[in-house]
Amino acid sequence: MIVRFNRFRFKDGRETEGLEILRKHAAVVRAAEGCESVFLAQGQHPSTEVVVIALFLDERRLRAFENRLRSDPSLGSDQFSLLRLTTQPPEMTEYEVRDER
Repeated sequence: MIVRFNRFRFKDGRETEGLEILRKHAAVVRAAEGCESVFLAQGQHPSTEVVVIALFLDERRLRAFENRLRSDPSLGSDQFSLLRLTTQPPEMTEYEVRDER
């Protein structure tokens, strides 16, 4: 299992617009082959931070999705529209889930 983690830091007052774009993006991620679930969460303190966390079955399916985002403007354009609303580029990281049982 691979965790795809994205953090966005919005300018004050731009959170509502950013959340609307991220809801649409989360739906695109959720529909991707191999995506098990997606979580959209807004910080409490500060409320200008929002994360999108997605769980993919494996790295191969995550890579296929990332390639589709880069090659299909209709899928990846929402990421670019967020740049004008944020204070810095989004933080994007992937983690491999380790079973510690």
